Amino acid sequence: MVAGQELDSEQGAQQWLFRQGDLVLGPLSGHELVEKLYTGEMTADTLIAPPGERDFVRIGDVRAFKVHVARAQTKARVDAEVRAERQRTQRKRMIFAGIGVTVTVVLGIAAWQVARWAAVHGPGGEEDEYAGISVELPTITLAQARKDDEDLIAYPTSTSRPTPDKGTEPVKPKPPSTTTPTTPASAVASAKKPAGSVSTDPDGLQMATEFDQGAINKVVKNNQKTLFRCLKEEAERQPGLFAKVPIEFVIGNDGKVAKLYVDNPQFKKGPLYECLLTELQKWPFRPYNGERASVGLAFTVGKKS
Repeated sequence: MVAGQELDSEQGAQQWLFRQGDLVLGPLSGHELVEKLYTGEMTADTLIAPPGERDFVRIGDVRAFKVHVARAQTKARVDAEVRAERQRTQRKRMIFAGIGVTVTVVLGIAAWQVARWAAVHGPGGEEDEYAGISVELPTITLAQARKDDEDLIAYPTSTSRPTPDKGTEPVKPKPPSTTTPTTPASAVASAKKPAGSVSTDPDGLQMATEFDQGAINKVVKNNQKTLFRCLKEEAERQPGLFAKVPIEFVIGNDGKVAKLYVDNPQFKKGPLYECLLTELQKWPFRPYNGERASVGLAFTVGKKS
């Protein structure tokens, strides 16, 4: 060590014993004692004595070592401050690392939640949540009377006349006894006209069906999967269920679903029927004039075993 070289040759070469607890160790040269001072192995209170001497004295009291003792103490303080600063820096790094890990975990959880939400509610998510439920393309027609609901034989509106039931013979004039009864051509035309078409009534007037098939089809397409929840709940009530569930609903002139038919004897009434009707009545159809529209949908629930 450079500091140790400040001892003159005689001091540097002189031999010394030193105490360490109850032990007497050495001998060491003056240069080696100085080295131990700077490494911290010795302090100003370390007792030393030349070989053969019985009286040990503090190294800090020996004139040849006083300068080195002072420098060693200064070095020890500086080293302690450096170690303390390193420890503070290390603690700060650990704190920042902990914060970084926490933020990463929180962001990871948030990303997982977003991904889970997207898987359930995002595009294509319903297929995972409602696996085993499918729906066919809708059909949109004029509403007609059904045998299980005689009150829908006619749908009077402010701009159109009642439409005769497909399954009911129109009122026929009493024919002469010499002729064969015939069905009025207007009744046949009315029974065959498609949704959104124009037909002629018995008085020769033009009657327009004013509902917009494109608008209805858009609402059905955007909302039909809201019915999947009802079908899923029914499948949970009946484990292993496999069924075709055709439905037909009538849209009133106010844009609200006025009537629902479930064309499966198992579900004509009950929780599934009530759930489907509740959801359908939330669908935002536009009000319209004229004859009422009927929409048909067919769902398949479960897989055939």
